[in-house]
Amino acid sequence: MVAMRKKLLLGPGILLALTVLVSVGFAGDYHTGSALICSDCHVMHYSQSHGYNPNGSGFYTPLGPGGPFEFLLRDDINNLCLACHDGQALAPDVFETHTNGYVRQAGALNELGGDGLYPETTGHTLNSSAVAPGGTFSDPDGLKCTDCHSPHGGNSAHVNTYRNLGGYGPPLSGITTLLTYSRGDVEVANDLTKWVYENASSGTSANHYGVGAITFNEPVTTASAYASFCKACHTNFHGDIGGAEIGGTGTPPADFVRHPAAGVDIGVVGGGHSGLAFLTGKTNQVQVMSPTGQKAGAYDGTDTGLTQSCMSCHKAHGNQNAFGLIYMIGTGTVTEQGDDGTSPRALCGQCHTQAQ
Repeated sequence: MVAMRKKLLLGPGILLALTVLVSVGFAGDYHTGSALICSDCHVMHYSQSHGYNPNGSGFYTPLGPGGPFEFLLRDDINNLCLACHDGQALAPDVFETHTNGYVRQAGALNELGGDGLYPETTGHTLNSSAVAPGGTFSDPDGLKCTDCHSPHGGNSAHVNTYRNLGGYGPPLSGITTLLTYSRGDVEVANDLTKWVYENASSGTSANHYGVGAITFNEPVTTASAYASFCKACHTNFHGDIGGAEIGGTGTPPADFVRHPAAGVDIGVVGGGHSGLAFLTGKTNQVQVMSPTGQKAGAYDGTDTGLTQSCMSCHKAHGNQNAFGLIYMIGTGTVTEQGDDGTSPRALCGQCHTQAQ
């Protein structure tokens, strides 16, 4: 039976204790390095009545019913992750309605059964054993956070990747390009040799996971590390230009059978395909990869090598639109749904003349 999500009760003193832990963690991403704290998630004997300080205080999460759980975890994997990552100010809120007050780059996960705003068609669905669209992967025990993310910040093949992407399950097969990143509170400027730049210079909250703090670089102009990661599950949606999955023949490439996620710059084909001026002329812009390190909202046409990838059209976790699509018309207030909220045509019109 698939375990449905349940909230863990937080014991006395946990909010104060977690606030202290997170303030340390946000000097670098959490669950890695010095911010990898075993007792946040694991317990040795499946019983605990007090915290780890000599006086009994400190971090303490009551254990979820139904245990003991595999890997000495305090609860089922998804329940354990969401104890901090749903509805808490102390960590990024990744599930359904947002409570942290910024537009999430990754959007929102939903769960099996869903709710009125986030049904199962709107993105990655926790606890679902369905086969991933375009691929063959499924988790027979239901989709888990650790199918995509490593709770320890990396493993032997994926160390210190962007947002701890890397997991331990079948999605790792086929991933050959690491989604590397640099951080604004460590590096003086955007490192263009890394795929993502995360502006965490404030270091005060989780808002450096918002759209305004993320820049997608393009250190390899013929590939996308983001797409390489997604391909592990959504196999047929990704491939080389001219190959069976994507198509694209001639010079420049044309006659696509699936939308390219790398290797073709916006506007390079011309004609009835895409136009760079359509994107750069808008106030609100979807995220694309930039070889020179420009970010969404600042694409001005000086970087002619802008390239779309998965994050240009989809929220990685999802949102309130089908398939986590971003309906961005180019004006108005930006939300996780886009700025239009009703029409997939708005998204196409970011780059394509036919949708103008």
